[in-house]
Amino acid sequence: MIEMSLTVQQHKIPQWKIEEVKELKEKIKEHKTVLIASLDGFPTDKLHEIRKKFRDVMEIKVSKNRLFERAAKESGLDVSKLQQYLTGTNAFIFSNKNPFEVSLMLSRFKLKRYALPGDNADEEVVIPAGDTGIPAGPMISVFGKLKIPTRVQEGKIAITKDTTIAEPGQPIPPEIVPVLQKLGIMPVYVKLRLKVAYHDNLIIPGDQLELKLDEYKSQILESYKNALTLGVEIAYPEPEILKLTLGKAYKNAMALAGESGYITPQSAQAVFSSALAKAYALAGAISGKVDLGIQVPTTQQTQQPKEEKKEEKKEEEKKGPSEEEIAGGLSSLFG
Repeated sequence: MIEMSLTVQQHKIPQWKIEEVKELKEKIKEHKTVLIASLDGFPTDKLHEIRKKFRDVMEIKVSKNRLFERAAKESGLDVSKLQQYLTGTNAFIFSNKNPFEVSLMLSRFKLKRYALPGDNADEEVVIPAGDTGIPAGPMISVFGKLKIPTRVQEGKIAITKDTTIAEPGQPIPPEIVPVLQKLGIMPVYVKLRLKVAYHDNLIIPGDQLELKLDEYKSQILESYKNALTLGVEIAYPEPEILKLTLGKAYKNAMALAGESGYITPQSAQAVFSSALAKAYALAGAISGKVDLGIQVPTTQQTQQPKEEKKEEKKEEEKKGPSEEEIAGGLSSLFG
């Protein structure tokens, strides 16, 4: 009897674990979205900052993986799809927001920490001008190596000019790390890594939760531009597109009328302007060979289209314009 009693006592589940599973079950049932985030290497104080920032939209609880697995199973979640993520130290996030929205909110909340040797900068690292509080000594050579201008002021090192020592993505010089800590400069971002999300019976891996908004925006704008261009080309009957289609059609019609000499009240100006430009171009081309009795205005010559200037240059290189060219120019002038 004594042995049986000891066995029962050894397998008795601690009350705190029972309460923990009960609390986790309640949170799972009360929220549409459950996310698992890795806490391996994540500063504890930063997790408190996240809790404080998002306490109105999500609850974050640190618990043992086995207790969460038990609570999830009793809540009806398909635990078999989550088991691979239940390793290491994790935080469990409960929210009624869409998991992508939760991921976006967490990614936008910039948590910073002090740099460690080997870190890359996540933002521009600037040593500000002013007293560093560091006694004059070996550190002067460190500042000199990094080309940070200094002077000794009352036995302390003072920076004489704001100096950038690392751009975003660049390695932070390890010798300057203690100085950054002393000056309170935190150039490295801390991010809570989401492993997976469980939402409406869907499993969404953490790498698929990252929203590249700038890239998506660029793709949408490019798609809109292409769709608009296609719509204009095919005259798709949509008010926004038809405005552009009609404008393009009118512009093309005026250009065609100007080239063909078709005169209407709307096209008359374009026709005469085109004819006048060609007449001046022709006059300029033959002015040295035929006395036209007119003087070609310089302003008109400078305003000729590029193609007509090229033709004029080629004509000057020839001995003289052909009869067909002269006839074509007169025909354009007089219709």
